[in-house]
Amino acid sequence: MRILDRYIGKAIITGVVSVLFVLLILDTLVGFAGQSHVIGHADYSMWHALAFVLLRMPQQLYELFPMIALLGTMVGLGRLANSSELIVVRAAGVSMWQFVISISKTAFIVVLMALFIGEVIAPPAIQYGKLQRVKALSRQITLNTDYGLWVRDGDSYVNVKRVETNGTLTGITLYTFNDINELKSLTKASKANFDGDNWYLSNVKKTTFTKQGLQISRSKRQKWSTLLSPNLVDVVSVSPENLSIWKLVSYIDYLEENSLDTSMYKLSFWTKVFMPITIATMVLIAIPFVMGSLRHASI
Repeated sequence: MRILDRYIGKAIITGVVSVLFVLLILDTLVGFAGQSHVIGHADYSMWHALAFVLLRMPQQLYELFPMIALLGTMVGLGRLANSSELIVVRAAGVSMWQFVISISKTAFIVVLMALFIGEVIAPPAIQYGKLQRVKALSRQITLNTDYGLWVRDGDSYVNVKRVETNGTLTGITLYTFNDINELKSLTKASKANFDGDNWYLSNVKKTTFTKQGLQISRSKRQKWSTLLSPNLVDVVSVSPENLSIWKLVSYIDYLEENSLDTSMYKLSFWTKVFMPITIATMVLIAIPFVMGSLRHASI
């Protein structure tokens, strides 16, 4: 059975890799075409567009992996059926359950392959790709990490702890400097919302540094004049599907501690948790398509 397991596994893995490679090429072409309208803006060149598409690709493939697993298994087993090798296997006394068990072992390998792509490669790749894209299109963003977003805004530097999926900024600190690079004021706000025309800060505490000492003022809501556009915020916001499972757990804990909405992140978390089961199921679903008629099944 070990020889049979390896042989069937090799056929399925080859089929999965073949389908993955085809979708890789199609996704690159479609993704590059989608970036053509911004090529030439600021410093964004054709090479920036290609790099962004390639860095985004692992996440795209991970989302498509259930379909890749289904089609790849059908292609791999279809080749065996087309050459009548499955008939020989059944004639040798291998039961359907033994055949399913052999395929299940390969499904486990396919699941590990998908998890490696989706949980290890994709999150840092897409984050780095988005950062490089923003840098090429606008010089406002200087740093976007797990610990916050840094923005140059005129004579101020802005640190945003979190960018929510709805565009809300939370944990904002503004550092304003004078002409000789001395800290003039420090402003902290719990969050910032865009009402369609202007940004507004909530729960604002402003500390002004003067020769006489510190001046502290507070306000519940304050208009914020900034060069930071909502479109730029949308680009650098962290989408739940782009986070790994362990990052989602940490992010959900943070949102719950601050009484923020966690529904989208919990949905993404459970989707990722059930993704391995979905992929394994897709591999097994391919069996009836191929085993239905061993003499006529083909790729």
